[in-house]
Amino acid sequence: MAVTNMDEASLISNIVNRVAAYDIRNWGPYPETKEGFRRAAILLPIAVHHGEVVILLTKRSKDLRSHPSATVFPGGMRDHTDSSDIATALREAEEEIGLPQHCVQVLGVLTRGITLPNTVVYPVVGLIPNDFVPFVNPSEVEFAFYMPLKDFITEEKVSYHTHNIRGLSIVSRSITFSNGALTANIWGFTANYCTLLAKIIFGEDDCLPILDDTKDKHVGKGLYDDLIKYFDFVTTNWKMKSHL
Repeated sequence: MAVTNMDEASLISNIVNRVAAYDIRNWGPYPETKEGFRRAAILLPIAVHHGEVVILLTKRSKDLRSHPSATVFPGGMRDHTDSSDIATALREAEEEIGLPQHCVQVLGVLTRGITLPNTVVYPVVGLIPNDFVPFVNPSEVEFAFYMPLKDFITEEKVSYHTHNIRGLSIVSRSITFSNGALTANIWGFTANYCTLLAKIIFGEDDCLPILDDTKDKHVGKGLYDDLIKYFDFVTTNWKMKSHL
């Protein structure tokens, strides 16, 4: 039975179980940040709107020094007062979009990602109330918006191109959000983790192509394989210094 055809209670139960299967807290020693890299956490806030799984994203203020106008998840750098990566993600989401921490049902922590500049990012998946309306902090966020999570695995909605990073051919995906005067381009890290979460929730757990390895069409590869290989490549061989 397709996830989107379930009643809401069954749908939420299915989401909880699927995300739990990819929760790195259940996989052994919790991975720490590599030396020389900063540590951050983000919240992947999902909700069920009229039987449809949606994800809440933000477009950063154009006035920010780092990643201006980028489409991102709520989140930020880990503070010395944060007890965990989950605490970081929840604190930042409350600061940026007014999401009360007690309203978030944490479902899991996905495998680490890497972003500019030299930052290891821990993605926390959280289920939020279906009636939550973001109240953005204008100094950080231009606007927040919901979009269907399934859009990220709907071929006609996604654009692809490849680029080369020090000899490694990388697949880049992007998708456009548009609602009246509000527009946003979701790409890079954000698009990858939206796609990853969509594949987990909707059961398309074959692979998440990050590396341009079309020769074997990712036969036998797991959902995390390319993400982990890319993470290890970047953190072992070079540092991402750009703030753009």
